[in-house]
Amino acid sequence: MDRTTFIAALFLLGPSYAHAQISTDTNTDIYVQESADDYSQIQRITKPLSLNVVIEQGMRKNFDENIRRKNVNILDNQLKDAKESFYLPNMQITLQSSKQRIATLKDGSRDAGATPKGPTGSLGLELGEYTVYNWGKDYLDYLNSKESIERNIQKEKEDSREFRQELILTYTNLLYLKEITRIKKEQLRNASFIYRLNREKVTLKKVTKHDYYQARSEYLRAQQEYYEAKLNFDKAQEEMAALIDDPAGTQYTIREDFGYNKIKLTRRAALELAYKNAPFIKDAKVTSNVSIREYEIAQRENMPLPKLSVNFGTYKHNFTSQESQTLYETESNSNNIELVAQVNATWTIFGDGGLLNRRKIANARLKKETADWNYNSSRRSVENYVINIYKQFENYHDQIKIYNARIPSLKKRMDLALNRYLEKRGRYNDFHLALIERYETEVENVSLKYNYFLAKVRLAQAIGVEELPGENFEGIIVREEKK
Repeated sequence: MDRTTFIAALFLLGPSYAHAQISTDTNTDIYVQESADDYSQIQRITKPLSLNVVIEQGMRKNFDENIRRKNVNILDNQLKDAKESFYLPNMQITLQSSKQRIATLKDGSRDAGATPKGPTGSLGLELGEYTVYNWGKDYLDYLNSKESIERNIQKEKEDSREFRQELILTYTNLLYLKEITRIKKEQLRNASFIYRLNREKVTLKKVTKHDYYQARSEYLRAQQEYYEAKLNFDKAQEEMAALIDDPAGTQYTIREDFGYNKIKLTRRAALELAYKNAPFIKDAKVTSNVSIREYEIAQRENMPLPKLSVNFGTYKHNFTSQESQTLYETESNSNNIELVAQVNATWTIFGDGGLLNRRKIANARLKKETADWNYNSSRRSVENYVINIYKQFENYHDQIKIYNARIPSLKKRMDLALNRYLEKRGRYNDFHLALIERYETEVENVSLKYNYFLAKVRLAQAIGVEELPGENFEGIIVREEKK
């Protein structure tokens, strides 16, 4: 029987030759299974998945994203409160009434202190006191509140933007692990072919036991790596299900892959964007601005500066069961509208704050200086981060070029080593080394391209943009090609 006929017969008969295996290997053969039996109570759900579905459903159904939207509404209301409390008088409508007896449940022997049957009380429109001038202290307080709330609103929106980017990353990671699983499955298929071939040949004494056990070890190692890759892929699917609020245990059918696009944004342009938009720098800038204003407030509070204000009074309608009366008052027994000045200052002699509040002023100044240093440190940290990422990009570019040239060569090397081994002109170890190097290199190549895309997304997050200029993160996703 020639070699071609023998191999064809081997694949047709397959496991029916199990009785011909040597020694105790009969009960220990392991074959690839696409899925294990599932004895859990969770019903398996299969669903087609694409990047558009991930983004739309994730932004709509994710728990944290819905919480962020509510937080933005709360912060918007707080910003309106801060603005109106500074610019407008605090006008209020008040209604007060005394206790009124509705019914007597049981008559007692004394009723001199019984609750009156008629109501008494008042309905008022309080116009309140309005500060005309306070040497800028109230305005500085308002600016601090305004800037802090606006920054918190920005942070919630930045978190939403980063969540969208994380959705893209998580989906790309799913594609990456799917590709790793495919590579490991192909590696297992090649290892399985040689193992089954040697399993039959060893009974015919056409290969040595050493070659047989080498092939068997390689087959089992490849199977173990395949199941590890498959487990990682299954875990990534469960992570995706939780992220977009799909039922637990959902299995996805994916017909997309991710590609590789060289970054277009220059390092200088990235740094310019970072100075304007980087969240880390924005946080430090707000802290610096707030500390500057707090220092100014502390200085002005340490001076005997009068506060000018106007009390616009209250319109009050008093009523009883017999009569009612409407009055307008600004002070007790007075309805004059007056511009008044008042000084309210305190200086410490001993104790907390130091003599004449010197330590209090010094602490405010030191906090301002600390905030300045933190701001400069934040700028430098972002600069270092951006520069290091671009160094990674340069390294990735060189490595990807090498891998693109290396992988076709390794495929040809493995095919040649396999043919030489089948023709008994080569050693099994040559095929073994070629097999391992080829698939390890393919895994490294896919990992490198995924890490390259990951670095691009992390760069966008660091410099505070949704997409890198000239690029679209969604554009990296392509329709699946037949392998």
